[in-house]
Amino acid sequence: MNQPLLRILLSSVLLTQLPACGFHLRGYDAPMSQHIPTTELIFNNTPEAYAVKNSLKKQLDQLSINTQDRVIDKNATTQSNTTLPASIEVKNIRLQNYQLRGILTEIRMVLSAEVSYRAIENGQPRTLTNTIQVQRSYQYDQGVVATDNPQAEQIKVWLYDNLAQRIADQYVALSLPKITKVPTATTP
Repeated sequence: MNQPLLRILLSSVLLTQLPACGFHLRGYDAPMSQHIPTTELIFNNTPEAYAVKNSLKKQLDQLSINTQDRVIDKNATTQSNTTLPASIEVKNIRLQNYQLRGILTEIRMVLSAEVSYRAIENGQPRTLTNTIQVQRSYQYDQGVVATDNPQAEQIKVWLYDNLAQRIADQYVALSLPKITKVPTATTP
């Protein structure tokens, strides 16, 4: 009876000591902690942009990254150039539906956006632009009496969340400390 209790106690003590030993990825000379300044989120003023922005704010908040909003107004002739050193600009959010009709209709929804990440690297501003696309397919039976398609709204929410997750993942990956190669001694 004391044997299982002793094993549990010993394993719990060993597990609590693992983070205390400075464990991080092997071969990575910098610690995995990140210091990301307040990030400015720049979006257009559209319903799709609003949905992606809210999901992205949740994702970045979970990663303890502070955010500040800025909206791009298409009607304004001049824009404020007061930007933070770190920003994420999301433009051209497009939601497209592709349908393959038959007895069951297969619908593929594709959400894409152009994303520009701006950060300071080695004291110099750096901008990286990527096009990110997420998609999801589902089947819809048009032979039923119901005229609404609730599955489409669920898929849209999933696409907005998934796009925000991909944007946050790329932003954090770009913000991690860079690996510096340490020269190794070679023997002749």
